[in-house]
Amino acid sequence: MKSIAFLYASEGTGHKAAAENLREWFLEENRGNTALCLDVLEVLPFWMRAFVSKGYLLTARQAPWIWGRFYWGSDKPSLQASIFDKIHLLLCRLYLPKIEKLVSESGAETVVFTHYFGASIFAERNRLKIPVFYVNTDFVTHRFQRSPLFSASFVASESALEQYKADGIHNVFNTGIPVSKKYSAPISKEISREHLGLDETKITVLVTGGGIGAGPVAAIVSSLVKEKDIQTVVICGNNASLYKKLSSKYDGMENVRVKSFVDNMHEYYSASDLALMKPGGLSLSEALSSKMPLLLMEPVPGQEQLNMDFLCNSKAARRLKNNGDAVKEALEILENKKVLEEILSGTEKLARPCAAANILEIIKNIK
Repeated sequence: MKSIAFLYASEGTGHKAAAENLREWFLEENRGNTALCLDVLEVLPFWMRAFVSKGYLLTARQAPWIWGRFYWGSDKPSLQASIFDKIHLLLCRLYLPKIEKLVSESGAETVVFTHYFGASIFAERNRLKIPVFYVNTDFVTHRFQRSPLFSASFVASESALEQYKADGIHNVFNTGIPVSKKYSAPISKEISREHLGLDETKITVLVTGGGIGAGPVAAIVSSLVKEKDIQTVVICGNNASLYKKLSSKYDGMENVRVKSFVDNMHEYYSASDLALMKPGGLSLSEALSSKMPLLLMEPVPGQEQLNMDFLCNSKAARRLKNNGDAVKEALEILENKKVLEEILSGTEKLARPCAAANILEIIKNIK
């Protein structure tokens, strides 16, 4: 297998990151081979592409309940689900040939989707030509992601595995969500703090709203800064307005570090004592691989809610009950040895730093 196409959709950041992580592992282990990493939304007209990608960002940040209505309404047989399926089929008939052409021109011998758009229909149209695989990027799956047409599917939990089995689909593997190779060789806390210029003596709490910078980040930081012995690091992702607001508000404060999008999250996880974050599947997988105690902030209804429920039920995280008491709840974890050990034990069980390698190995061995 000398060439693979990894296809994602730029709805949020997790699907793209998963595809890029798989590409990274593939090329690292197969030097001289080639891999296409393609945003399937690129074949849509500009206005339609903007509507899908920007629409998700807008609803996730400003009106998450709208996304929740769509997610839950489309996850079961209903009029809403039927309408969406018809729209999806129409778009695929119009634009999927462009994706097929790009994949063919790349010389790919295998196709791996990390987003549902066009995935099952691509698999149906090309099942006699090329094997097609699907990688889930959350801990619980949606109806759109489950199809018997894929050569195999990859999930991140036993719960997701059971969802597939309930649909009569059995070529499914519980591998975890693919994270960057950086997470397979963690850096020590001391080295990370020194490299990032952080105080090595203070409790360090990492606050992040994921790649899109959503959630009650500002309110949480306002609580954490009340404790002078806590060093707060805030990652705003692609949310420029949040970064501008917080960097201005905390300018000159020694115990607060505000960053926009960073490409070395593995160092920030390694440098921190606790992460207070949004429950996006890819971000959670990175944090779990870093053996990070987790306190999860208010989720976007739908996949994030399901991710949170799964991790909390697995005792690998706690849910933040009150944004204004974030500092109190963080310290309740860090200063209670029994609670901290329980969370770290749960984290250890769910960590899959080599998920990408396992996925690629399975793909290689499926004829």
